Amino acid sequence: MGTQNKVLLDRIVGTPSAWGLNLAARSLGRVLRRPHEIDPASVRTIVVTKLLGLGSIIQATPLLLGLRRAFPQAKLHFLTTRANRLLIERLSSLDGAFYLDDRAPLRFARDTAEALVSFAREGVDLYFDLEVYSAASSCLSALSLAKNRFGLYRHSAGFKRGLFTHLLYFNVNMPIRQIYLQLLAMTGAEGPFSSELERISVRAEDRACLAAQLEASGQRLPERYVIVNPNASDLLLERRWPAAHFQRLLAMLVDRGHHPVLVGAPSERPYVTEIWQGLPAAVQARTANLAGAIGLAELFALIEGASCVITNDTGPMHVSFSLNRPTVSLFGPGSPEHYAVDRPNVQVLYKGIFCSPCIYETDQPPCHGQNVCMQWITVEEVLAAAERVMNGQPPVDWRSQRVTRLSDASGHPLGMWLRPRL
Repeated sequence: MGTQNKVLLDRIVGTPSAWGLNLAARSLGRVLRRPHEIDPASVRTIVVTKLLGLGSIIQATPLLLGLRRAFPQAKLHFLTTRANRLLIERLSSLDGAFYLDDRAPLRFARDTAEALVSFAREGVDLYFDLEVYSAASSCLSALSLAKNRFGLYRHSAGFKRGLFTHLLYFNVNMPIRQIYLQLLAMTGAEGPFSSELERISVRAEDRACLAAQLEASGQRLPERYVIVNPNASDLLLERRWPAAHFQRLLAMLVDRGHHPVLVGAPSERPYVTEIWQGLPAAVQARTANLAGAIGLAELFALIEGASCVITNDTGPMHVSFSLNRPTVSLFGPGSPEHYAVDRPNVQVLYKGIFCSPCIYETDQPPCHGQNVCMQWITVEEVLAAAERVMNGQPPVDWRSQRVTRLSDASGHPLGMWLRPRL
């Protein structure tokens, strides 16, 4: 089931359920009058939930490390979908996890019921829901029966007021890591807490499996290689830098003596292969296409050994951040203020045009796919940025590179939507 279908199902089924559960929770709360003071010594079980978003889970690791420090005697569990299992298993801050199979509604319902039974049996003291817009996730928070439930709201607290005991405004102008750490501050835990990401624990078996999969596919990587990720999840494809730009970049990387490696999930392989097939023969011969050919754990091992990672604003970017690799991050619809990191080996490229960032404010980007915010990032800029971080030179502050133009190349005002002729 695709991401857009999951969002639609959440709105059709999750939202009415959340409103009904909200009324029930408010009524029950008046009867039970449970105290919500938090005694650190009495906290035994903590659950953190983030169903979607590999990158968001990585960005939540400062919260996990902070919880471990603030409540050292507590068991710390994570609730997420099965697609994130290999990542969760490589975070040493966690004691365990619950996985929901979201490939079909019945499987999701079955796994959810099993998780809720486990919560009721063990008893949950603190529950952190890191989803902002999901009504279904809010329902899970209330049904966890946790004494203290921490959640986030964006435009309206609405149905969430009855489902959570503590709510925090989700400020998209703040780094996502700091927002998550603010949830920790709401417990009364004494800071300050570090915002550094936890390093993914890449295992020896991950490296061995990568080597085996490369051999099986007839691929051989040089000691130094540059990972190029041209993808973005189907939640918002406008985050993709144009395919033609990537093709020019790959040719220029090869011309400079670099060895590019294309990556992507199995569902992204057709798109990546189309980019690869459009390359000149000489560039193809020096560019490895591993999209869909390796698993997530092997991707961790691949990124761990990269000289540089060039990527759109999506999951592999955050993996690169976690593994502290030299990274060139391409931003457009999303804000680097929110999801990037400030490090000497990370170069953010972002134009900050009139209608950007739009991802946090609209269901449908005003450009309807004509993402000039990404198109205006030039190939020359990306190549220069990659060589800069590979040579250990300091990054250019992305805040000084904003574009002041208010119209696109055709003269149309940016951010404008025009009703089609009837």
